Amino acid sequence: MTQSSAIRDLIEDLNPQLLNTIITEFDKVEGLPAPEPTRSSADLTSIAATSDGAGKVAAGTDPLDDLFPRVDLNGLLKGTTILTDAKSDAWKTKKEALEGLRTILDQGSNKRLKPSMGELSF
Repeated sequence: MTQSSAIRDLIEDLNPQLLNTIITEFDKVEGLPAPEPTRSSADLTSIAATSDGAGKVAAGTDPLDDLFPRVDLNGLLKGTTILTDAKSDAWKTKKEALEGLRTILDQGSNKRLKPSMGELSF
């Protein structure tokens, strides 16, 4: 199956003139190697290592921590019974605890959690 026939199958509902134009353009470049990409995304660690001036960032740290600091999950759960309810044998109690946890995690946009989950294990 050639590239033009594969394209024709995908866009066969276009008007014939536009379809012929597209197929002609694909036929012009058929067999040529793909061009080298001209843009690439930068790795956050390389940005952190080379950052200078007012935006100084120490190597090995996440530059997003300044914008959206990480939140300790134990601090979010303090004063709630979610951990004890999640370990309950009653499925309704466990379900309510998980829904409560989801509600806490959904509050506030762009919350980022610290890597340690503390006592949270189900």
